[in-house]
Amino acid sequence: MKWFACLLAMSALSTGVAAQESAQGSAKPVDLTSISIEDLMNIQVTSASKKAESLSAAPAAIFVITGEDIRRGGFSSVPDALRTVPGLYVVQQSSHVWLVTARGFSSEFNDKMLVLIDGRLVYSPTFGGVFWDVQDPPLEDIDRIEVIRGPGGTLWGANAVNGVINIITKEAAKTRGLLLASSSGVNEGYAGRVRYGGKVGESFAYRIYGTSNDWLPTVDATGAENYDTWSITQGGMRFDWAVFQKDTVIFDGQGYSGRIRDVEAHFIPTSALPVQVDSSGVVKGGHLLGRWKHTFSDRSNLDVLGYCDWTDRFSSALTEDRDTCDVEVQHRYSFTPRIALTWGGSILTTGETWNETFTNRFVPSYRRETTYSAFLQYDVVLAPDKVRLIAGSKFEHNPYTGFEYQPQVRAVWTPYKQHTFWAAVSRAVRTPDRLDEDVLDRDMQINPSPPPPEFLLFSGNPAVKSEVLIAFEVGYRYEWRQKFSLDATAFYNHYDDLIGASAPGSPIVNPSPFFIDVPVQAINEPGGQTHGLELFAKYTPVRRWTVSAGITELRGVSTAGTAFPALTNNPDHEVNVQSKLDLTQFMNFDASYYYNDAISHQLPPLNRLDAGLSTKSIHGFTFSVWGRNLQQDRHKEAIPQLFLGGDIRRSVVFKVIWESDENSRKTTP
Repeated sequence: MKWFACLLAMSALSTGVAAQESAQGSAKPVDLTSISIEDLMNIQVTSASKKAESLSAAPAAIFVITGEDIRRGGFSSVPDALRTVPGLYVVQQSSHVWLVTARGFSSEFNDKMLVLIDGRLVYSPTFGGVFWDVQDPPLEDIDRIEVIRGPGGTLWGANAVNGVINIITKEAAKTRGLLLASSSGVNEGYAGRVRYGGKVGESFAYRIYGTSNDWLPTVDATGAENYDTWSITQGGMRFDWAVFQKDTVIFDGQGYSGRIRDVEAHFIPTSALPVQVDSSGVVKGGHLLGRWKHTFSDRSNLDVLGYCDWTDRFSSALTEDRDTCDVEVQHRYSFTPRIALTWGGSILTTGETWNETFTNRFVPSYRRETTYSAFLQYDVVLAPDKVRLIAGSKFEHNPYTGFEYQPQVRAVWTPYKQHTFWAAVSRAVRTPDRLDEDVLDRDMQINPSPPPPEFLLFSGNPAVKSEVLIAFEVGYRYEWRQKFSLDATAFYNHYDDLIGASAPGSPIVNPSPFFIDVPVQAINEPGGQTHGLELFAKYTPVRRWTVSAGITELRGVSTAGTAFPALTNNPDHEVNVQSKLDLTQFMNFDASYYYNDAISHQLPPLNRLDAGLSTKSIHGFTFSVWGRNLQQDRHKEAIPQLFLGGDIRRSVVFKVIWESDENSRKTTP
């Protein structure tokens, strides 16, 4: 932990919560170091209760990254920015594979974190997780990222078990003019972005954009480059139209095309050993989204969202052709200033086609699924500015397990302005997916020799039930003299019916070609529990410097009462230390330190130090240079799984952004 002490002595980037941009649509960024901690805690968030509320009063473990944080951090991708969130476990496995999770269950196919972009679900129903490589909105257009650690099923539905990541992009009126951005990284890759926005009259605003990214490969233990490069090109547009005084219409569209390279282990019925193959794949996709917001009165408003999403992902390991459409309606009505009801519903339909290989196939190869849902949430202020109670439930009907319900009760108590206590009890579910019910997958070769080869054959099971979480959370927030804040959360999660694999069955002999399958089947296992503590503190000793630190403790125990590392697959201890320092009126020095404890005997402890210089806008130009992983040549961040991955190298990233004067700060040094 010597880097921890060293970093406190110098500086290390501040995570954070940033100020809201003005309601008039000004795109001028707000510098977090120029406002007080009290103002930061009053930032409006929407993910915790599906309504605008101050961060300090949110009844959940919530953290916000803003566009200004992203600019100062010099990040290259959304997962890279998510590293700064205390309590979130983020590691990189290869050039395009990221593992992002909270409170356990980290894997390539993490199925317990729900991710949204402007209200659009971006997880794959095939396995319930996210392909982070294609979730690549232009970083300069992100307004904020709201991250909830803990269940959010009552508002967001199944799979919001351990957390919700809600990426919210800027209104079109805040992105007027021309923007050009380019970055180049030694040992990382290259990226370029162009965006143009404008207004037609006083009510119609638009933007169009295009991006291109090309990421360099990881390396193996000897330092040789792996075959795991990644490139993607995308284009998109957004229109915001204030049709009438009480009506707003938003239209958003995007398309992308990319190429993936990976090293994969292939199983061949005539080979006694798995064969490592350099696999090249193609990904294509896009979406169209429309949103209508209508205000009936000061007490009543309506939000209607609809979108369709297309994905075509082809590689020798994973081949998926999918389309998804969703329509959601939400209405909020305030009976009195102290009592409100939020209710709504949605219909989501998704269909996919999978190609058959020796390694895996789905039966049937094509399937369409439709999920219907409704939710109610009652919000009552029992004592003005003191006590607030929230209760509600989500009700869903899915094609796998039928009817599911996800209730919650949350309470907030603010005895004094500086002190906030909150508590929550929630039930959340993770419904089965196609991997659990329909797959036939040879995912392990048992015998290296002699022939015939033997394979572990995993098959889905239509009888599996949903995984169920009962979660208990308590939290405390404290602010002192606009210089110091503390956010603490303790949680206990009890899981039932976790989906795993049965004991091996009787071998199945295939005569031609000659090989043996040893079958296992998806089943519901007893489950277990995780518990932990998340602490985050921020201190501003002087006006130009803010330092913060996050500490996470996590433990997992099986139902049998024994330690169960596979239940968490996360480190027991995480430390995240950051600060922001304004060297001059126009130049910032930021740095980050990350420490992750070892995971069993599979992954050693991780120490990572990043540091960088960035400028504020000078005649429209913004510059930054960041050094990543400065303390060592390379390191392994994640346990290799389906994709073998490699070591993440030390890198230096240079970035330059130019914005026309319509959106940039008009400042001169």
